[in-house]
Amino acid sequence: MATVRAPSSWVRRTGWEYLPRVREAAVDVATPALLCVLLLIILGFRFPQLYSSNGLAGAITASAPLILSVLAMTSIAISSPGGIDLSIGPFVAFVNVGIVHWLVPHGLGNPLYVFAYAIGVGIAFQMIQGLLIGLLRLQPVIVTLSGYLVFSGLNLVVLPNPEGTIPHWLNDWGAATSVNTPELYLLIGCFVLWGFFARTTFARNIRLVGGNDKTAWVSGLNPVLVRLGAHIVAGVFVGLAGITLTALLQSADPTQGAAQTLMAVTALVVGGVSLSGGRGRALGAVLGAIAIFLIGYVIGTLNLGTSESFVSGLIYGAVLIIALFIGSITGSALGVRKRAAISTEVSQ
Repeated sequence: MATVRAPSSWVRRTGWEYLPRVREAAVDVATPALLCVLLLIILGFRFPQLYSSNGLAGAITASAPLILSVLAMTSIAISSPGGIDLSIGPFVAFVNVGIVHWLVPHGLGNPLYVFAYAIGVGIAFQMIQGLLIGLLRLQPVIVTLSGYLVFSGLNLVVLPNPEGTIPHWLNDWGAATSVNTPELYLLIGCFVLWGFFARTTFARNIRLVGGNDKTAWVSGLNPVLVRLGAHIVAGVFVGLAGITLTALLQSADPTQGAAQTLMAVTALVVGGVSLSGGRGRALGAVLGAIAIFLIGYVIGTLNLGTSESFVSGLIYGAVLIIALFIGSITGSALGVRKRAAISTEVSQ
């Protein structure tokens, strides 16, 4: 009877056993990285001011909500097949509305209260979604679409029109006068936090559950609890996205949800995160978010006037379809290679 041989000591010592993982990571980030480079070259000709101190500061401030939203979606997408959080945009806007409409008028605008509120409601809402998906086994797209509709309406009920005053300390966040913006340090902190998180056993469990929950169950994992944990992680980044959106808008805007969701989903797919679960990396997702933001920047330089929003939607939709096509090809190729490697090991 054939047995699977463990890697030799030479393979373990030299690190060659990690080559498949390196190859897979390279495939995940190649498309968004190349797209970012191409867009940056285009913007070098179309809008060279982007490379000034003020231009970079403005880009960091404007892209922070999208980057954090995509990070939130990444853990959910990896943990579950079809785990796209369509509620992400309206809920980020809900955090924004809550900060301006509830906290500031009641004198609760200091950073401690704002961060506690944003992260707290983010975790609470994501736990509700995680329980509905995990315990009741409802389809993620149905649960998150319901959240999208609920918060889209609730935001307009709470605040029919964009208005309000933000906490005074967030004025400096939105000023964008220097590259050393608070958003930059917040993003760096989130990247470092994710880096530590990605190396934990829990992160590996999320991938295992997302890839095959039956295998995870046989391995002794509880898929419900693991997916609930993935939603809790997402709740932290959702709350932070709401804070950065507040700094960007300098007020509350209940109508931001739809565009934010479309851009975040497109960025997630462009970043190589599989919609079938179990595969994806934060680096690819962040590069995808940057690419989608840069696409919007390029569109803005075309001076399309009133038709800009329609053209943006058309381009984002086209990019989403192309990214899905590329993802299906690369995913199939990686699957074939993995099966071939396993067959070779077994035959030996």
